[in-house]
Amino acid sequence: MFKRIFALIMAVSTVNLSLLASTPLERGTSLSVRITSQITSKKSSTASAIVENDVKGKNGKIVIKRGTPVQLQLNKKSARGCGKAGYVSVKCISTQATDGQNITLEGNISDEGENRKGLAIGLGVGLGLTFLPFVGFAFLAIKGQNAVIESNTIIPNVFVMNDYTIE
Repeated sequence: MFKRIFALIMAVSTVNLSLLASTPLERGTSLSVRITSQITSKKSSTASAIVENDVKGKNGKIVIKRGTPVQLQLNKKSARGCGKAGYVSVKCISTQATDGQNITLEGNISDEGENRKGLAIGLGVGLGLTFLPFVGFAFLAIKGQNAVIESNTIIPNVFVMNDYTIE
């Protein structure tokens, strides 16, 4: 009888200690992400990013360390003829907590190059119909500028998407 009571007390105390050792990471917790490589709409390259600052839970314990890699999703369109500009969008998908859990994130940044539609259409149609018949229409092939997100750009408002308990 004494052994059963002792085993029950040990089991309850172990559960309580594990709850005290865990740190909650709440949905909506904000963090900053630093892009560590240049991203352009022109090149087909991979992007990399890291967590900018330590993220702490409610009890002050660090739950995501500074420098932890962040998974990104890229959406690109390169500049095209008729002056259409390039476009690039970077979305933060996930990172890892100090205990190895995958933490889903929500936050993005985007950029669009300079639009040159007026220049391409003005030169193409203007010269194609007046001074350089038919040859002037080649100016319609003028492309807009490509979008660029520079290295060391900070994505300031990235949020944790779910509630987590970090060990």
